[in-house]
Amino acid sequence: MRARMLFTRRSLGTCVRHTGPFSGKAPLYLSIRCCATTSSVSLTHSSTVPQSNVSLSYTCRLLDTICGADQPTFVKRKRIQGAVRKMEAGIVDSFAAASSTVSPAEKQKLLRRWLQSLSHSVEYMPRLESCGADDATEPERFSSRSPRRSRHTSAGDAETWSGASPFFSLQTSDVLCLCLRECVMNVVDTQPELLQELLEYAVVLELGDAEVLQHMLHALTKTDVCRRRTAAEVVQLLHYISLAAKRCKLPAPPLDRLLSVLSGATLTARESLMVLCALHRIPTVHAGDVVTSVSRKAAAQASTYNVKDVVYGLEISALLAGCNVAYAAAVLDRAGVLAPSMTPRQLGSVCKYVALLNTTRRQNTLAYSCGAELRRLLPLLVERAEQLLGQFHLRDSRNVLRCFREHKVRHSLIFSRLTPLAEDS
Repeated sequence: MRARMLFTRRSLGTCVRHTGPFSGKAPLYLSIRCCATTSSVSLTHSSTVPQSNVSLSYTCRLLDTICGADQPTFVKRKRIQGAVRKMEAGIVDSFAAASSTVSPAEKQKLLRRWLQSLSHSVEYMPRLESCGADDATEPERFSSRSPRRSRHTSAGDAETWSGASPFFSLQTSDVLCLCLRECVMNVVDTQPELLQELLEYAVVLELGDAEVLQHMLHALTKTDVCRRRTAAEVVQLLHYISLAAKRCKLPAPPLDRLLSVLSGATLTARESLMVLCALHRIPTVHAGDVVTSVSRKAAAQASTYNVKDVVYGLEISALLAGCNVAYAAAVLDRAGVLAPSMTPRQLGSVCKYVALLNTTRRQNTLAYSCGAELRRLLPLLVERAEQLLGQFHLRDSRNVLRCFREHKVRHSLIFSRLTPLAEDS
């Protein structure tokens, strides 16, 4: 009995030591009222177990060191995810400490560096849009039926909050939106470069604070600001605006001032493709003249496209109204040149948009105008698909089959091998 009591006492002491000292401090409450909603979000500690605070400056240095390290991608991914989880454990206390221990100027510099470090680390972080077993506490974080990320405050409440980043928890997203708002409100309108930098961070992190984004775009699209910008700078700004409209659900702002700069500008192949992709992401903006002008000039540059550029070019040709016929023909010819070296995933992506260039779609005049280019391309796609049989995944096999069916291509070997894979799933 005495031995059992000693063992029990020793086990209890070990548990107490591992648990850590009891903290009697009251939890810090920070209320953020985001512009994209009518509800207030209360930031509290997510756990009753005390967490060790990690300073924001230390987190920035750590993330920058990991991103710049010469290590394999899977090692960087694991290290960055661990650092972000450690940061999120005490995010409220860390943000409050950074706000109270430094001067206002140093605080703004620290918050901008924090956003920058996180935006550089996003490529190594998973998206949290699907709720798994570990996300049972946030079942309404993302809607599977709508691209808008929303959260319902209660079962019968219609209030939603659309600023949540898919890379972080809701509490961290609240703090990041507050950080972005504070940085933007302390930037004067005479610093458009700094505003565009903050816009880039918001787009990469997918922070959908609509009011702050609209404030930035209003300041960046003023007449005097656009007049001082070069064509390359306007292209980059249009790229960020389109990503904000697509990822952050931002209403499309007036783009007449930006588009007027691009109408007669001389653009590189990369810049022309960025302009066309940006206009495709904002379907509510009617810029048919700009699309026609830019795509006509880009037709001579399509010979420099890689496979990824070809996929974007085919998507633009099939779905963007006003695209020039010469551009679509040049992209199709370039796809034929690159077809023998395509991977199964690349071939599936190309076939996805070639399938849309068929005569059965209404208001699709490019299918008739580019008939010769399509007839030259399809045999090359068939030959490459036959070489890659046995390597296709579900999505790619469906795209290949749909493309060949839409263009009435008959190949018994390809259909017999890919049809069971596509239909069984």
